[in-house]
Amino acid sequence: MADAPPRPSPSLTEQAAAALRRLILLNLLAPGEALNEPDLVARLGVSRTPVREALKLLAGEGLVTLRRNRTALVARLDPADLVPLFELEAALESACAGLAAERMNPAELDRLAGLQDALEAARDDRDAYTRLNRQAHRLIVTAARSPAIAEAHGRAFARLERARNFALAADGRVAESLAEHRAILEALRAREAERARTLMHAHVARTQALLVGRLTEGERR
Repeated sequence: MADAPPRPSPSLTEQAAAALRRLILLNLLAPGEALNEPDLVARLGVSRTPVREALKLLAGEGLVTLRRNRTALVARLDPADLVPLFELEAALESACAGLAAERMNPAELDRLAGLQDALEAARDDRDAYTRLNRQAHRLIVTAARSPAIAEAHGRAFARLERARNFALAADGRVAESLAEHRAILEALRAREAERARTLMHAHVARTQALLVGRLTEGERR
């Protein structure tokens, strides 16, 4: 069997877009922050042309706001758009937690416990914590054994990544989130569907409340 052809290396534009996307999704570049081209050239290590093309790509993804003859901005987070998505996520993930309590197999429970340990160890590493948190939520959704819910959840969850990370940056939220994850894991292990459902709904609702609170506070400044 012939070897598969090597994948082409990502272009400078793709590299710049990937690096900038990460900074925005992790809120290392804040909503509304100006994206000064010379600063980005120095930060990303590429010339102006890939930076400009990367900004156009991210504008198409809704992460950047382009302004004619003015500096581009990191797109702002709008509660009016995000709250309905959080409400959808809360409904979907709480349903999945209830189903997973009944349907999760021992291997999945062990994997979730391992992810919990990894989350505890990564509490000070925003990049790793975000990745592990995403894996834990997706595992619970997968363990519900409901392809229809999983499909709907995948669309909503991806659209909320930046908002979720923004809420996670609130003082004390990481420790609070870890405690919530531990309680959900305990409910799943005990096969207590209603408790797992209630805890997951509260977990997502708390993230929503923190997001709205932080955005409202920022508007007052």
